Amino acid sequence: MKELLTEPIIAFIGALLTGLAGFIFGKRKLRAEVEGMNADNEGKEIENADKLVKLYKEALDDLGSRYEAKFKEFSDLSDKKVLMLQQQIDFQKRINEQLKAEKNLLKAENTMLKTKLKENGITITS
Repeated sequence: MKELLTEPIIAFIGALLTGLAGFIFGKRKLRAEVEGMNADNEGKEIENADKLVKLYKEALDDLGSRYEAKFKEFSDLSDKKVLMLQQQIDFQKRINEQLKAEKNLLKAENTMLKTKLKENGITITS
């Protein structure tokens, strides 16, 4: 009967000791794996930060050339607008000169008609 009781107790104690040893060594292994994962995560964070810095650097490096292109585009548009306005001014000056010439022509015609009316004895009161 003693054997009947001692074998399960020994088996139970053996299982308990095996479980305890597995827990202790497994805990160390698990801790080492977690530290390895943390190191990998830090490395990935550094890589991601490096990629982000590169993206910002590329954007900033490109900013100067984009600014120059936009400034040139704006300058070209301004020059075209100045040219167009100058052409409009010249056109208006030509129209004014034509209107002055037409006015002088009409004045001369009006004077001539008044003279003819006076010669024919017609008086106009204006």
